[in-house]
Amino acid sequence: MPGLLEIVLWMFGAVVKFIVTPSLMIARGWGFWSTVIITSAGATAGVWVFFYFGKWILRKWAEFRGEKEPKRPFFTPQRRRVVWFRRLFGLWGLLAVSGLISVPIASILAAKYYERHERMPWILVLAFVVWSFILTALSFWFIDIG
Repeated sequence: MPGLLEIVLWMFGAVVKFIVTPSLMIARGWGFWSTVIITSAGATAGVWVFFYFGKWILRKWAEFRGEKEPKRPFFTPQRRRVVWFRRLFGLWGLLAVSGLISVPIASILAAKYYERHERMPWILVLAFVVWSFILTALSFWFIDIG
């Protein structure tokens, strides 16, 4: 029987590196439904934290590092790719790749571009639950635990 600390650490792992956590859990002998529930719960907590506090966290981190706010917006290759992706794929594209990118990045992008969409955190949570189910099913199928 796993302890509370182990469950919390798996939930934290789902926030930090969502794409590999279900595979690691299955490889360590966790069951299908417990893996789906724990990774979904971790992703849900991460979405709520980073959706509502992500911009603030990034601003405080920049202050801590001594970075100044630019006087005018500037475009870097990374920002151009994000804008290109958003224009081409929109909300559905973000939801489709949310499981492949991390929970913090998906949540912060959702908060930045869809903050006025009142159901956005719930939609993002649902996307991560679906991703959790898919990644756990693939892991369960490919990893021989016998």
